[in-house]
Amino acid sequence: MPHPTSPLGWPMTDPAAALSAFLATLPAPPQLLGLGEPTHGVEAFPLWRNRVFQTLVDTQGFRSIAIESDILAGLRVDAHIASGQGTLNEVMTDGFSHGFGEEPANRELVVWMRQFNSGRNELDRLRFYGFDPPLENRWAASPRHALLALHDFLARHCAHLPVDRATLEQLCGDDARWINPAAAMDPSQSVGATPDAWHLRALADDLVGFLETQHPGLGAHPGLWTAQLHARTALGLLRYHANLAAPSPDRISQMLALRAVMMTDNLLAIAEREEERGPTLVFAHTSHLQRGASQIRMETMNADWWPAGAQLLGRDAPYAVLALSNGEGAAALVPNAGEGLGRSGAHLYATPGRLERDGVLTLPEAVESGER
Repeated sequence: MPHPTSPLGWPMTDPAAALSAFLATLPAPPQLLGLGEPTHGVEAFPLWRNRVFQTLVDTQGFRSIAIESDILAGLRVDAHIASGQGTLNEVMTDGFSHGFGEEPANRELVVWMRQFNSGRNELDRLRFYGFDPPLENRWAASPRHALLALHDFLARHCAHLPVDRATLEQLCGDDARWINPAAAMDPSQSVGATPDAWHLRALADDLVGFLETQHPGLGAHPGLWTAQLHARTALGLLRYHANLAAPSPDRISQMLALRAVMMTDNLLAIAEREEERGPTLVFAHTSHLQRGASQIRMETMNADWWPAGAQLLGRDAPYAVLALSNGEGAAALVPNAGEGLGRSGAHLYATPGRLERDGVLTLPEAVESGER
C-alpha cells in the first residue's frame, strides 16, 4: 500500500485500467476532466489525447470533448460530427482556431467522432466543443458576429427588442478595426475605448439582460444554449477590447485573466449542458488547466493570472486534471514519476491532494518541443 502522499503509477499499456484506477483516487467523479499538454505543436500529445478520449468514451461514459479552440467555430465541427453538415475539409479549415485544424490528430478525432455517432440517438452521440473565446493573446475578434446572432435569435421569438439590428451593425462597423494585433502592445491602437465601443457595450448589456428576462419562455428551446453562448461571447469580447485600450501596468495580466474567465464560463456552461449525458474531457495547454496560478516571465514582459483550472477550483466545479509529460518534466510535476520508464508504454501517475494537478500521464519516449 503506497504512502498517501506518494505518487501512484499505472502503465498505459492498458489505458482503460490505468484511467479507471486514476479516477478511483479522486473523491468524486469529475464532470470535467482536464488533460493538459506542456507545449503546442507536438503531435504525440493530441494523439495520446485521442486515445485517452476513446478509452473514456468506451469505459467511463464520457460523451463530449472540449479543446482549446474557438467555441463559436467549434459549433461547425459539432454539426459535422452530428449530422455530416459540411465537408471534412471545410470543418477542419473553419471549425478550429490557432491553426489546430491543420493537425492530423485533430482530423483523426473528427473522423472518429463522426463514425461513432453514425446511427446513434442524440443522447448517446458524442459532442465536440471549443472552449476558448474567439481571440488570441494578441488580438480579439469583433463582437459583431456574436451580437447579431443573439439579436437574430431574440427577433425570431420576441417583439420590441431594446435595440435594432441596424444600430448594432453600424456601431460594430468593419471587423478589421477590431482585429488589430498592434493593439496588444499599444493601447492607443485599440478600438475598445472609442465612443462607439462604449455605446455598443451598453446596448449589448441591454440585449443580454433582455435574453435573461425571456428565459422562462425560452427555456425549452433548443437554440437557447447557443444564444446564451453568443451573449457571453459578445460581452466578454467587449470587456477584452476595453482592457486592450487601457494603459495600465497590469494590462497584459488582465488580458490573460479575462481570457481565462471566458474559458471558465464556457466550460461551466458545457458541464451543465452535458451533466445528464456524461463527463467531458477538456484538452488544452497545461497553463490553462492547472489549479495553481500561471505566469509569464520575459525580459520585456511579466504577467500573472489565475487560469481556467484555478477559476474552476474557486467555483467548486466537479473538476480534475491530468498533465501530459514527455518524461523529462514528470519529476517536476510528481516526485519519482520518471522512475522505471521504458519503451513498453506510457505511464499514468497521480499524487492525491496536489494543488496544481491530480495526475501526470508520462509518454514513453522523449518528444521534441513545439511552439506554445
